[in-house]
Amino acid sequence: MRLALSAGIALMAACAAASAQQAKDGEVEVLPGKWTWKQSTTVIGFINSKDENLECLIPQKAKVKLSELARDLDEDCTVDKVAPIPDGYSFKLICKGDLPIRADATLAASDRSMVIRAKGSATVMGFIPASVSANADASLAGECTSEEIAKETERWRLEQQ
Repeated sequence: MRLALSAGIALMAACAAASAQQAKDGEVEVLPGKWTWKQSTTVIGFINSKDENLECLIPQKAKVKLSELARDLDEDCTVDKVAPIPDGYSFKLICKGDLPIRADATLAASDRSMVIRAKGSATVMGFIPASVSANADASLAGECTSEEIAKETERWRLEQQ
């Protein structure tokens, strides 16, 4: 299971439209371009990972659902109790894979930046409870090169097949 928040999660961002008080899913959208991502995940006593990268986000990937981002974390992850908050959503992150996790999470975003915070608990080795926290911060850093756009567009096209 990928414990660090993947770059896919970093696609979560801005302009969250308010909907019903509680929904099955939420959708966010950001400006395409080159994004700086900083991510950290901690499972107290077991894992402490940090990651930072620069990535080109094409227009086709600038709008995404929370459920898709949870699946980017792990195929066995889902979202529940999604509710609009100022500038984003609050939600429950539930992962039932090798490392079961239940976390309260928030996403706050604009078209040029976003912040994800999650805190909860995990069950390690099938029976050991542990605290979990995950943080992701992203910001628009500029424009992608034409080569980066072509590469990411081809990758997106292959994912759609």
